[in-house]
Amino acid sequence: MIRQTIFLVFTLFLSVAYAQDSLSYSWKEVRTYKVAEGEVWTVDLLENMYVSDGGMVHKYDSSGTLRFSQSIKSLGNTTHIIPVNTMKLIHFSEEQQTLCYFDNTLSSMNDCVDLTREGLVSAELVCGSSQPNKVWVLDNLNSTLHLLSLDNLRQSQEVRNLKGVLDLEHITQIRERYNRLFVLDQSKGVYVFDLYATLIEFIPAESIQQLDAYEETLFTVSDKTLFVRSLKTGEQFSVNLPVDGVSEVNYRNQFFYLRSNGNVHKYELQFSE
Repeated sequence: MIRQTIFLVFTLFLSVAYAQDSLSYSWKEVRTYKVAEGEVWTVDLLENMYVSDGGMVHKYDSSGTLRFSQSIKSLGNTTHIIPVNTMKLIHFSEEQQTLCYFDNTLSSMNDCVDLTREGLVSAELVCGSSQPNKVWVLDNLNSTLHLLSLDNLRQSQEVRNLKGVLDLEHITQIRERYNRLFVLDQSKGVYVFDLYATLIEFIPAESIQQLDAYEETLFTVSDKTLFVRSLKTGEQFSVNLPVDGVSEVNYRNQFFYLRSNGNVHKYELQFSE
């Protein structure tokens, strides 16, 4: 029995995984991070973990060692922490409608953007983009999606009337991965856009808690199950999650980060033939 990493499964064995009896799997827990209710977290490409904590933000390296801490009380409640790259981090506060910047040591770069001055009325969700110095911003109140250029804030793309055009009810997550923007409506499913904000696919599904993607593979969490879907073929298989109450998922470098009951668990999903 040769154990395979999840990367090899997705690239070599995805076609046979749907049979369910062709492969067996197990979860290996690597590390656990404490994340209190109401706080936010994210992980970057180097597996550095960022966690908000009562007006502070902490940075842990891939071994779980605390490296830096910084006060963020003056920036308002934290809605999202967005790694732009390994050297730059964005703090988004829905309360203050601001984007503020930190370097890789969590030192403030003394640079904040007031989104209301850029014509955004009620920004609720923000995610990074692979396009240099750009972020996606969702104004749920006005049902408008913006691709905001941080170099020249007056130059941005936008898609208006999302709810009317797509029959959306309420967007709960936006995430860009590998030149696709994934928009989640928990009551409808997943809408997939290209980098020009053109709809390229709709995946109907109900009760998805959260999603992530890697290359041509989409991961969604629903109830106690992780669904793995090929974006090329539409085929899908599922695995049982190792912990109950998972509300958030992030996939980095063959590891799954699962938020559940006050913790973020770092797991490796291993398969055997």
